[in-house]
Amino acid sequence: MNIFISCGEPSGDLYAADFAKELIKINNNLNIWGMYGPKTEKILKLRPHWSYEALKLMGFLEVLPAIPRIVKLRHNIIQEILLREPDAVVLIDCPDFNLFLASGLRKAGFKNKIISLIPPTVWAWREGRVKNLKRDFDLCLPLFKFEHEFLIAHNINSLWAAHPLVASIRDFTASFNAEKILSKFNNNKIIALMPGSRRYDIKFHLDTLINTAKILKHDDYLPVFSIAPGLSPNLANELRERVSANKFEYWDGEGRELMAAAQAVAGVSGTVAVEAMLLQRFMTVIYNLNKFTYFMLKRLVKAKYISTPNYMTSQQIFPELLCDDAKPERIVHELYNYLNNKNIKDNIDGLLEHAKLNMGDANAAEFWAQCVLNLI
Repeated sequence: MNIFISCGEPSGDLYAADFAKELIKINNNLNIWGMYGPKTEKILKLRPHWSYEALKLMGFLEVLPAIPRIVKLRHNIIQEILLREPDAVVLIDCPDFNLFLASGLRKAGFKNKIISLIPPTVWAWREGRVKNLKRDFDLCLPLFKFEHEFLIAHNINSLWAAHPLVASIRDFTASFNAEKILSKFNNNKIIALMPGSRRYDIKFHLDTLINTAKILKHDDYLPVFSIAPGLSPNLANELRERVSANKFEYWDGEGRELMAAAQAVAGVSGTVAVEAMLLQRFMTVIYNLNKFTYFMLKRLVKAKYISTPNYMTSQQIFPELLCDDAKPERIVHELYNYLNNKNIKDNIDGLLEHAKLNMGDANAAEFWAQCVLNLI
């Protein structure tokens, strides 16, 4: 049996690796290949045909110069898929490329199954892409229950059991010992700072977080920067050098290890916010981008929040500071508002506990693997 997978970014690679691992558990004679990153490569023990690094792009202006290269990449992938005729094409997250790839495959005559694992957030913006999901995909496997319900309501074949982080965080918290981090930094007032896993994220947020760290340090907290394991070696080294030059600490392990040992978190919106929620850690969410991209998104996005945890309960859990609001003083204010006000802290801690109940309790990767194999 032959399965092609495509993912972009470290979070997509993490999901692809978990998915591939469960596929192999069920059937170790599968031929799994495609475009992925180092975590999936480690599971498959096979170098990717194309590296997911090609898709680490964000924002309108940042993507434009890369369009010819991306079009060529899509063409090459389609030709290889048509040549190899996999039983299933599993497209993981990265919707701007993967929807583009699925439509190209169908136009080229590909008749086998195409699955969207982590489909686009059509509930939040660009709802017109619903028609792409209906036309090109045989099955969608979303991350969240409310997404699944939205897709079903729009007559899209969707299945859901749990968010994939539920099982991994559960396994992590069962074995994690915060003492290894607390003893390393010799401080129990750690604030985890998460500058992101893409060059774009770091470019637009690192200065803000460094200035935030200066305030925290002055107030006797210990700011510690996370160096995301999925960063390229060059970018990881650049980040370490910037942090060290400002005399701050950094953590080279998994971000969840740092967050679990911290009192609170501040950082770039993304999967990390869902991890913080599952770890029951308060997070001040920030996001900055160039003015043109922000101008366009304000007119396209209908979602009330940018951080998914804020959709998991009846009221907002994490404060969101966007663009000009993402100032160090504002970030620190939100952190201290939580840490120093018992009523606010108790309320948010209760919301975090409730939010976890809406995440399911199954092994999502095992569920995905079984769904795909059943579909084939």
